[in-house]
Amino acid sequence: MSRSRPIPLLCLAAVLLAGGCYDSPFGKPDDDGGEKPATETIAALRARYAGTPFTVTGDIVVTGRVASSDRAENFYRTLCICDAEAGLEVMAGIDHLHNDFPIGSRVTLSLRGLTVAQSRGVLQAGRPPAAGSGYATDYIGSRAALGAVLVRSSETLAAPSPAPLTIPALTENRCGTLVRIDGLRYTPEDLSAPTWAGYKRFTDADGNAVYTYVRPYARFADAEVPAGTVSLTGILQYDAAGDGRYILKLRDENDCTQ
Repeated sequence: MSRSRPIPLLCLAAVLLAGGCYDSPFGKPDDDGGEKPATETIAALRARYAGTPFTVTGDIVVTGRVASSDRAENFYRTLCICDAEAGLEVMAGIDHLHNDFPIGSRVTLSLRGLTVAQSRGVLQAGRPPAAGSGYATDYIGSRAALGAVLVRSSETLAAPSPAPLTIPALTENRCGTLVRIDGLRYTPEDLSAPTWAGYKRFTDADGNAVYTYVRPYARFADAEVPAGTVSLTGILQYDAAGDGRYILKLRDENDCTQ
């Protein structure tokens, strides 16, 4: 029986590249001066939004720091960028964004042709939705299309610090930004397993409530929620259904500390 021949190194490299390795210029810092200057802040863009999605026809450019990560798979094909006290979710539509846009990288987003909308209190930018779609925006959907509108600068990474807030101090204008709340305890609403998957209720010493959200497919979804007093960090959302509630979407299990 003959043995298989070893694959030459050059051929192996070609196979790896064809197989989707992430050694490509996409998402690398822009060193050629092609980065567009910002024309307005994310807060100003949020102020433009009056409750109805709109498609940008002018040259609106915003910049911010990446505050989310899809490494633990609780964020799915999106990334959140923050500028001062405002945030924006980019509906990228591709996987492994943490490789190209790690937390703390500064990015510039050109909004011409993108639709601006809002979901769970978070300002979003993505492709215009298809006719009949139940969503206000669609995923940008390809590396080429994303690279044409989102550019990472060559600056050193500088992870945004979460804003330390209390539950009564939460506001919808903060949605989409990174927030930290201290002095919380897990107070379950039912007898379901005390794991992170789904919505979990936490209360402060005065009984004020905030929720966390973790996708069932996140890598830490089956980990147990810690007992005792904790601090929670996450991207702030607001669910207007019923009496309304604020939600922290965790990036990974390290967003809960004791």
